[in-house]
Amino acid sequence: MKHLLLLSFLFFVNDSYGQKTKDYLVSYTDSTSGEDLIGYKDKFGKIRIQAKFPLVYTDTFYNMAIVLQNGEWVGIDQNQNTILKPFIFDNGPDYLEEGLFRFVENQKIGFADTNGRKVIAAKYDFATPFENGLAAFTLGGHRAYEKGAEHWWWTGGYESGYVNQQGMEFSKVSALKQNKREVWTKDKRHYVLNNRGHLLKEVK
Repeated sequence: MKHLLLLSFLFFVNDSYGQKTKDYLVSYTDSTSGEDLIGYKDKFGKIRIQAKFPLVYTDTFYNMAIVLQNGEWVGIDQNQNTILKPFIFDNGPDYLEEGLFRFVENQKIGFADTNGRKVIAAKYDFATPFENGLAAFTLGGHRAYEKGAEHWWWTGGYESGYVNQQGMEFSKVSALKQNKREVWTKDKRHYVLNNRGHLLKEVK
């Protein structure tokens, strides 16, 4: 099946970002060229984007669609402008976790939402997906590979820590307990977060 729906990557507008609802597009397949290619039509069936993508990650297209274009995955708007390039994981675009996925810019990793809004700027050499409100990050380092295998992991670096979806960075975090955790910043400020990474209080 040409449509990769691993994320159920439906791009709904989030009103909290002040974005206005726009008409959505729906993918369609055209094989008249002898190859199954995918484009997008509006809700009335009018072709808005000609079928030219061999693969797409987005069936229902609101503000952004992830498509395979000229051999690479990109996020485009309805005018076909490139918004961002997703981080590639498991040979495809990064998975959506807790409303965000990783994107790459100037060889650095950041986080974006399904509207293409860059929530956390691309400034990390490596970062994990969000889990319980936090993502781990590393500055510096490099990929290490198993001999004769494609599997890799990130190693080295001169700084590591954690970031929440509000962009607050922490050098140390405690284990999650009763949906709360303690965290400390580089300048020794001490906070309590909930399991979504939201600040509950500062500990004096």
